[in-house]
Amino acid sequence: MREIAENAEEAWLNRLADEAESEGTEGPVSLEEMAALPRARQG
Repeated sequence: MREIAENAEEAWLNRLADEAESEGTEGPVSLEEMAALPRARQG
């Protein structure tokens, strides 16, 4: 079960990184900035 959760988290983080890259974010993006992306789109 833990492996499934870790794989899902990794896939989610990869998706966030891809979204940030496609939006033209320059330079490294912090975990906090990545985590804020889905919330910014919802609100």
